[in-house]
Amino acid sequence: MNKLASKQRKKWLRNLMALALVLALAIGITASPAVAEQTSTPAAEPTAGLSLNAAIAQALKHSEALSKASKEMDRTKEIRDYAGSQLDYIPVGHIGIPAVEMAYTNVLASDLTWQLSQRSFTVAEDKVILDTCKKYWEVLKAVEKLKTAESSQAAALRQLQNARMAQQVGMSLIPNQSPTQLVLAAEAQYAGAQAAVAAAQNGRDNAYNSFNQHIGLWITERPQLSDSIKFEPLEVSDLEHEVSRVLERSPVIWQADEMVNMKNFLKDITIYSSGQYRPGEARRIEVEQAELDAASAKKLVAMATRTLYYQTRNLEEAYAGSLEAIKMAEENLRVKRLMLEVGMATEAEVKAEEKKLDSARYTALEMAATHSYMKLAFSKPWAADLSSAGSSPASSAAEE
Repeated sequence: MNKLASKQRKKWLRNLMALALVLALAIGITASPAVAEQTSTPAAEPTAGLSLNAAIAQALKHSEALSKASKEMDRTKEIRDYAGSQLDYIPVGHIGIPAVEMAYTNVLASDLTWQLSQRSFTVAEDKVILDTCKKYWEVLKAVEKLKTAESSQAAALRQLQNARMAQQVGMSLIPNQSPTQLVLAAEAQYAGAQAAVAAAQNGRDNAYNSFNQHIGLWITERPQLSDSIKFEPLEVSDLEHEVSRVLERSPVIWQADEMVNMKNFLKDITIYSSGQYRPGEARRIEVEQAELDAASAKKLVAMATRTLYYQTRNLEEAYAGSLEAIKMAEENLRVKRLMLEVGMATEAEVKAEEKKLDSARYTALEMAATHSYMKLAFSKPWAADLSSAGSSPASSAAEE
């Protein structure tokens, strides 16, 4: 009886252990999704749109040119401080001692260089800002161009499919043209649309490549840009007042004026600043040369500022014309669609009008981007790069 009871207890324990194992497995299986959910990496939040101001902030932080300009300020300050330490006293009036004159001239020159490095830092900062705006708008244009190309490709594909279906039943969609001819024409048009999409994709990727490198993103990233290109006319009540403002803020003009001041200051107190005797007439001529350089710089900056103003105004006139072109293209498309409904036009003719409308809209977008950049260039011409803006279709249209 004891042996029988012992066997029964062992059998009962084995069954209990098996049941516990089954329960453990069951619990593990049902709990595994929750455990996995807790231990896995959280899904990335959708990237919010990148605004123009945020892009500018990233570009300023990432800019190597700005870092270099900052270090240049530190370097020139060290040189200025060292030059000052080599001068035992600040001379007053005529010096007449070559060593002192050379040391004093070096102090003034190094101080001017240090102040210029500070101005150069501001210029570098302005250049980063303007370049960021330009690259930001280039991405927006490239993305829009790709959308237009993809829309044209889809339309060309539908036209090709219709032509092939008509060929199968021996029907021609256009009088005086065989179904085979229509298919060949549709295939050529579709091939061209595919090539346009490929080119637009390359253009978009190139624009992103330049933009990403500029603000410090990975090359493969495709941030969604949240700010659109807005056309806002240039507000200038008095052109000559704006020209004066630019002359006052221009680092080039500041340097030229400071050079005149330094030459004029040194004229009467330093005779041996170069290590050799400098006649009084030679020193007077040096001042006149510096004044001529400053006057020439002011003329060039003023002329460039006025030219930017008139180019921007011409572009505004051209933009108004582009808006009228959009209205005309929209009306032509509306009429052509009505004609298609009553059998007086073909789908190919409608698609052609749609393509013209897309082209007119892109031209207006490109003009708006160029105009926005030229407005910035007008306010800070020393930081602008107009080499590409001058050759763009938008500026060409403005000149016409």
